[in-house]
Amino acid sequence: MLKCHHGILRALPALACALAIGCGPSGPTRLVMKFDVSRKANDDNPVRVEVVVAYDAELVDELDRLTANEWFEGREQRMRSNPGGVRFGSWRWELTPGLEVPNIELPLRGVPSQGLIYAGYYSRGKHSARFDPARAQTVYFRQDAFRVIGGSITDPEGVSAQSVIGWSAIGLGVVGVGLGTYFAISSSNAATEASGLQQRDRPRYDALVQQVEDDRLGMFISYGAGAVFLLTGMVVLLWPESDDSPFREIVDDEADGGGLVFRW
Repeated sequence: MLKCHHGILRALPALACALAIGCGPSGPTRLVMKFDVSRKANDDNPVRVEVVVAYDAELVDELDRLTANEWFEGREQRMRSNPGGVRFGSWRWELTPGLEVPNIELPLRGVPSQGLIYAGYYSRGKHSARFDPARAQTVYFRQDAFRVIGGSITDPEGVSAQSVIGWSAIGLGVVGVGLGTYFAISSSNAATEASGLQQRDRPRYDALVQQVEDDRLGMFISYGAGAVFLLTGMVVLLWPESDDSPFREIVDDEADGGGLVFRW
């Protein structure tokens, strides 16, 4: 009986971790971006920009082959073929060189996705780029091209190590308390049955006494471990997240200001 109990206890970490990870979202739930627009961007002309987050793997490859001009030329047709934003979401801006741009945070669906950005430059070139929506992105718009720099993961509620560890610990705690309750009930039932046995039932009596001892040991271990894991999980989840900026900065000779943003 005790060996069986130990086997159950050894299986708890894998069970709780699978539960905690399986319940979380499988993709980013928000898009975080920062636009840094030079005064010389697009030869000092407004830059038409569109950010696309696609949920269809085949569509991502198709969109990745497009130039910015091809995207903008075929945009209306693509929007008509995407009712309700099922295949992709998109957001548009017009960036004016020389003024500051507020940081951008937009909701996503929490499913696997890939991002693309298109910029309407007057200069020749593709002027499109692919990025990971799960990471904070800094987009540097310069005189005749732009550059995308990925930062850190920006979705702590769904994918951070702190969230996984915290919820895994709480899952272990809940299972531990549940097992402790099971062992307590089993021990009580065995003790009740043993108290009614006569001397002629000595083998059965001895087996029940051993079960009571094993169940009580399992109960103490389970309750103790459950309490420790619950407390640990709550501390981890309540511990403040790092307030470091998720954006990764680069040294840029053209870093001379941001840009006023108009959305439509």
